[in-house]
Amino acid sequence: DFTTRGFVMQDIMIRIETDDFEAWKTQHYLHADNRAAFGISDGPAYQDIDNPNAALFHIRTDDMDRAMQWFQSDVFKEASRLAKVTGRVFFLAQPQV
Repeated sequence: DFTTRGFVMQDIMIRIETDDFEAWKTQHYLHADNRAAFGISDGPAYQDIDNPNAALFHIRTDDMDRAMQWFQSDVFKEASRLAKVTGRVFFLAQPQV
């Protein structure tokens, strides 16, 4: 975990699979402000070199419960539908120092 301004930041990695990577990317960028409202800071996304319709997305939050509420919201569910997401797996990351 990384500490900034007294908050412990937690890292989340999410592997997504989609039928249309460009549709996913469009929805991803459209909802940056929505993620921020749930305390989520965007990090990089890594497109899979073996499957161009998959990516690993890195986010950070200082409140895991609040961040997870975003993934339960109707806005997120609709964005996922429009992004043609076919699979999603969450990983909690622990940086090594």
